[in-house]
Amino acid sequence: NESGQVGLNFMETLFWTSAGLHPKILGSHRGHPTDSICWDWNAPDAIPDTIGGCRFSPSTAEADFLGPISYAQRVIPGWGAEHKKAMRDGFGRVLGLSSMGEFLPNKGTYVDLDPNNKDALGMALPRLHVSLGDEEYKRLKFMAKTTRDILKAAGVVELFEEIGSWDVFNATHVFGTCRMGNDAEEAVVDAWGRSFRYKNLYIADGSLFPSSGGGESPSLTIQALAIRTADRMLAKS
Repeated sequence: NESGQVGLNFMETLFWTSAGLHPKILGSHRGHPTDSICWDWNAPDAIPDTIGGCRFSPSTAEADFLGPISYAQRVIPGWGAEHKKAMRDGFGRVLGLSSMGEFLPNKGTYVDLDPNNKDALGMALPRLHVSLGDEEYKRLKFMAKTTRDILKAAGVVELFEEIGSWDVFNATHVFGTCRMGNDAEEAVVDAWGRSFRYKNLYIADGSLFPSSGGGESPSLTIQALAIRTADRMLAKS
């Protein structure tokens, strides 16, 4: 369009992670990156007065609290013999918990073309604009509070590190720009991933999503959409 916006608004994954110290040495530097997930608040209406869900999972390993270097740099301050003793007393005490939440489309989050920077072929590079909507702020507040509450219930006595979408753009999962729908004025593809404009073009990836979902990683949904679209193409051929 005239503003240079490409496709429709894109979306990211909301995230929040908190890490704290447990009074006991748990050996938490070992184990799987994520060995369990809580889906209690994953439904679209599961969070009070907020549209969209979220989920919670351990993030001790995911946040890289696995070895002595991370502990020495991020967890236990000091230097010399006292620091060495504190490392022995504190190693394996970190518990981390993270939350992933749904992101809804908003007018402030979109892709346009950079007017100045171009690639090797002279084509304008894409530029990402990110803005959190009111529902995202409410969901993030819930995610942060619940993460802290769960860690406290698990016995964590001191939080030392927190980070989330308040501060950082998370490009691990991005969605949108080719949103599916029933109206060509509001969507790029139909419910089967077929372009409204180019009838021989089908799309099957995260760009189809009308929202980012309630905190799920998108890979399985993308695979399911691809299989579904392929079956539709074969049935129509």
